[in-house]
This record gives sequence, structure tokens and C-alpha cells, in this order.
Amino acid sequence: MIDPLILARFVHMAATVLACGSVSFMVLVADVPALHRRLRLMVWAALVIAILSGLGWLVLLASDILGAPIVDVCLHGGVWSVATDTRFGVVWCARLFLAISLGLLMLAPRARLLQLVAAALLIGLLALIGHAGATPGLAGRIHLVSDMFHLLAVGAWLGALPALALLLAQAGRVHDAAWSAIAVAAAERFSKLGIVCVATVLASGAVNSWNLLAGPRDLVATDYGRLVLLKIGLFAAMLAVATVNRYYLTPQLPAPGAMRALKRNCLGEIALGLCVLLFVGALGTLAPTAHVHSSSADIPADAAFVHIHTEAAMADVTIDPGRAGTFKATIRVSREDFSDFAAKEVGLALDPPGAGIKTVERATVRMPDGTWQADNIALPKPGVWTARVIVVPETGIPIVLDAPIVIMQCSNEC
Repeated sequence: MIDPLILARFVHMAATVLACGSVSFMVLVADVPALHRRLRLMVWAALVIAILSGLGWLVLLASDILGAPIVDVCLHGGVWSVATDTRFGVVWCARLFLAISLGLLMLAPRARLLQLVAAALLIGLLALIGHAGATPGLAGRIHLVSDMFHLLAVGAWLGALPALALLLAQAGRVHDAAWSAIAVAAAERFSKLGIVCVATVLASGAVNSWNLLAGPRDLVATDYGRLVLLKIGLFAAMLAVATVNRYYLTPQLPAPGAMRALKRNCLGEIALGLCVLLFVGALGTLAPTAHVHSSSADIPADAAFVHIHTEAAMADVTIDPGRAGTFKATIRVSREDFSDFAAKEVGLALDPPGAGIKTVERATVRMPDGTWQADNIALPKPGVWTARVIVVPETGIPIVLDAPIVIMQCSNEC
């Protein structure tokens, strides 16, 4: 049985790709007035599904982050806390605004450029809530830009295939010279767009794999790598079908047999692309092998933990127990190679999830094992707090590392 979070991610990405690809088809390939109504309905349906599945994604993620049932996070503000206090939530809200804006812009046929911009932002911003958005430093910025281009290329290629199949079906059904000419021109323009998109997917995919995999061995030795390998295999199959379309079937148009075969191959590519998106949905729930961080000690089962990674330093923050009330905080500060960071002082600040509560700030004491510790810290309420670690090095300016950390509801024994 598929994990509901994977299913929500898959449906959301498929709907987003369809909406954005349909818009790119109308702007970059063929703007056929006779198909406006059907393509507009296709975009609206995809946007509705994207919004609903995006809401499901948010709720499931909030339930996972807060460790509470879906009903509880919906009734007691957990979803709102995740939507307003995490980067995922902020990006989710921005993309919701873009989805609604794109839906309204579809009412204005002359606003094609604005539609294309809204569609590009809607799909491109997905990179901010993926693994690329969590990669720090210059490598992280390159990875983020690469992932955005990857998403844009997938949207323009895979997302436009249903619109192309619709156009080919219409041309094959009416047997009209004008429709045949439109179909030939659209197929040729889509073929050229496809070459650009495939090149972009290949280049950006190589950059993404470099950042997400620790080495080629991971492709067969880890679950994450094996999913990537399956994704690559499906992409190769799509590429083979696209090559047949480009160099064998498109030159034969408008012959009826070539028209039918091209439409059939488009549907085959769509099916393969949906399988790829399902694997992408699963990959987003796994930790990339290049992002796996070792921990110096076992993390207690009821503790809250976050790893904060920047170019200057890394910090592992453990709050035990990870519930509202009184607890102990342990911080390990290290360098990129996991060696201890020579710090003069380390402070901890915990910013609340909402207004009306003061930030909790504490100094820490260095322990014999190299960690920094603060005892008897009290937090009044659960939610997504922000942990800020202030590292004062032996020389130089202080380094601030921050990340969300989930504090659970206090148990009955508290």
C-alpha cells in the first residue's frame, strides 16, 4: 500500500505538471482557438486537484512533524503552525496564491505571457521545498537553480503531452486539411521544444544526482539510489519513445497512420512520466545518501532533534524530552568534516511559534565529551519552534544557525 504522503506528493506534482504544461503548450507550441475551452478546463481541473492534494500534503506533513493524528492537527492549530512557521508552509501559501492567480488568468486569453510566468513560478517553487532547498552554501544555490530548471523542463515537456495528444486526436477525427496543417506545425514545434527540455533534464539531472548521491555505488546499494536508478530507466524509455516520435513519425505527418501512432506514443510517454512522478514522490520522503549525517550519540526516542548545516559550521540540537515543559538541551557544534568546532561560547535561543510568548534564551556549558548543554529550560506550549544556535568562535564574528524544531504536547505525566 502506498504511503499517503507519497500519494499526496505524486498527485500534487502530476496535477501541477499538467496545469503548467498545458499553459506552456498554448504559449510555446500552438494556441488553437478551437481547443481553448477544453485546454482551459484541463488547466482548471489540474489546478483544483493541485490545490486539494497540496492541502492533503500539508495536513499529512503537519501530522508527521507534530507526531499527532490528522484530526488533532486540524482542530488544534497544528496545520496553521506548520503553514506559517516553516519554509514548507510559506512556500505552500505562495504557491496557493499562484495557483488561484493562474486559474483567474486563464479567463484572459490575451494574458498568455502572464499565464506562462505564473505557471513557471508555480512549478519552479517546488524546488524550495525539495532536497535542493535544504542544501547549504554555493553548492546548495547551484543545486536549487538546477532543480528549478529541471522542474520547468519536465513541466514543458511531460505536462504538454496531453495537450498535444488532444490536438492530434482532434486532427485525426475531423480529417480536415486545415487541422492536419495545425497538427504538423504543432508536432514540429513540440519536437524542437522537446529537444531543449530533454537536454535541460539531462544536464540538471546530472547536477542533482551529484548533490544527492554520495557516489555511483549508491545507485545499487541504497533504497534512495535504487529509486533514482529506476527513475533514470523510465526516463530512458521516455527518451526512446520521444526519439521515434521526432525522427520517424513526425516527418511522416500528416499521414493518418503516423498521426495515430504519434498520438499513441504520446499516451505512452504520459504513462511512463506518471511512473517517474510516482518515484519522485517517494524520493522526496527519503533522505538522500549525500545528506545523511552521522550522530555522535543515540537520540532518545522521545527527544526532539534537528541538524543545522551551513557553510561556516554545523550543529546537532537535541531537546530531551521533546515536549512542552522542562527539558535539557544538548548541542554539538562541528565542521563540514564532523570534527569539533573550536568555540569559545555557544548560546541557544528558542523562538515561539506564535505571538504572545517570549523567546527563551540560555547560555550553555561545555561538557567533557565536547557537547554544550543547558538544563532546566522551560517552554510553555507545543508547536514548531525555531532553534537558534549562536556560536562564538575563538576568533572572528559569531555564527548563527537556525532551523525549525517540533516541541510536542506534554504527556499526562508532566
